[in-house]
Amino acid sequence: MKASTSSTSYVRLDRMEEDETKLDHRKGVFPVLVGSEGTMEKFLLPTKLTRHPFIAQLLELSAKEYGYEQEGLLKIPYDASCFKKMLKLISKK
Repeated sequence: MKASTSSTSYVRLDRMEEDETKLDHRKGVFPVLVGSEGTMEKFLLPTKLTRHPFIAQLLELSAKEYGYEQEGLLKIPYDASCFKKMLKLISKK
């Protein structure tokens, strides 16, 4: 698993095999899958971002789409490229 980092406050995982369930369990981050069923990208988000209105809205969307008892990683049904752009904007503030 390769992780690419930038000056933003998130880490994008470049490759992750489906059967690979162990993530880098760093304190203060949580993994999410963003995209549609066939093309989801994995992100590690700082837990402090859950307070941001944009992220909170996406978490609500996820709960409506998949329910509160999702198994595995949290899935967010949102375009991954738009999600990356919003994270960059959020991180600049």
